[in-house]
Amino acid sequence: MRILLTLLLSGFLLVQCNNSTPEIAEQKDESEQSKISEHVERANIQVLDEIPEHILEVENLTIFPGNSEPRYSIELIPVQTYGKTGEPYLTRVEACTVDDNGRVILTDLRINYESMPFVFNVHVYNADGTYRTLLGGPGRGPGEYGFPYFTQVNDGKVYLYDYTGKRLNVYSANDYSIIRTSLEESWDIRQENDVRGLFLVGLKVRNDGDISVRFYEHIENTRMKNKYLLMDQYGKRLDYEPYVFLEKLQIATARNSQIQSIPRSFTVDYTLTTISDEGELITADSQEFLIQKYNSEGIYQSSIYYPIAGPSFNLSKYIEGSNLSRVEVINALDEVGKKLPETSPIIDELMVDDEDRIWVAVPADINSDTYEWWILSGTGELLAKKLLPKSKPIHEVKNGYMYSRMTNEETGSQYVVKYRMEFSEAG
Repeated sequence: MRILLTLLLSGFLLVQCNNSTPEIAEQKDESEQSKISEHVERANIQVLDEIPEHILEVENLTIFPGNSEPRYSIELIPVQTYGKTGEPYLTRVEACTVDDNGRVILTDLRINYESMPFVFNVHVYNADGTYRTLLGGPGRGPGEYGFPYFTQVNDGKVYLYDYTGKRLNVYSANDYSIIRTSLEESWDIRQENDVRGLFLVGLKVRNDGDISVRFYEHIENTRMKNKYLLMDQYGKRLDYEPYVFLEKLQIATARNSQIQSIPRSFTVDYTLTTISDEGELITADSQEFLIQKYNSEGIYQSSIYYPIAGPSFNLSKYIEGSNLSRVEVINALDEVGKKLPETSPIIDELMVDDEDRIWVAVPADINSDTYEWWILSGTGELLAKKLLPKSKPIHEVKNGYMYSRMTNEETGSQYVVKYRMEFSEAG
């Protein structure tokens, strides 16, 4: 049976967490951390004895010891919830961002079986958790949207990309009124020849007002790659050499006219990317703890490296719970000239906060439900580590707070918890 390789699209995350007030959540964290610590200790993340030759050849490279201890310990103190109680009743929080006034903007997906299959609403909450207003609303008029794929705050404005209308809405972050809605024809950057027909999968509004736009591109029907372009807020393509990075793959097999797949990557050259508010691009290799920086003009600057690797790759764990066999996986990799990796990925997620600290999610092992988040300074120093379940995704870190999504197990409704980050000297 022919093995297919398809793109693992980075969709929105569904979360399974405990229903708890901030006080109870804080108490549960201690027990949770104890259990997680035992699990990570068994994960056997490897410290390398030697630096690989290809790493030593990287220019402007700073190497840190693989057994580095963090300078600080970090505690997350829950201080506020958003959307947990009162109106409107939220069903599924798809995205969360925070404006300069500490107000929380949540994108909620509501299933509506009577009219449309689903409806998106974007709600604004005051910093104290009280409800403020609806941002725009569903529709095709000025300030309205069908699928609000992307929401971000910058310089007193809220930016929302409507994937349905292929346009950018800009609102005031003071009263959340619409400032402008870009015309579909003028803002659809996909009309550019080098990205025509590609999937637009992300945007980042930089502090200078320009927008980095991220696309997926097919390569020979089996590989995918990320392509970043730069444009202004009115849809004009700027003179800028695109970033291009390889994207990970997903193995799938066709049985009984259905596709069976599991979200695991074998590609050793998969690159994670994130962009700072200043437009600096930060990249990381999933198999090596190598983090590289490019300035806002796309010019390489420097690299950070920790000589650590994931635990030895275990194919049996990879296919556990799936319908894939060892032979099917190996044959699928042969089709694209790949072999089984020696180690599991060492980096699973990458983000940068408002103080230019780099957050790196290190998985305990390939099937673990836990991340050990490494928090690095902009120069690469290990500031802190924090164990968190994958079911507690980080939406944003801003002004000394971390915002994470939770789920009420009894009702299935979702909400956001705001945590105060407290750093103290380790030791």
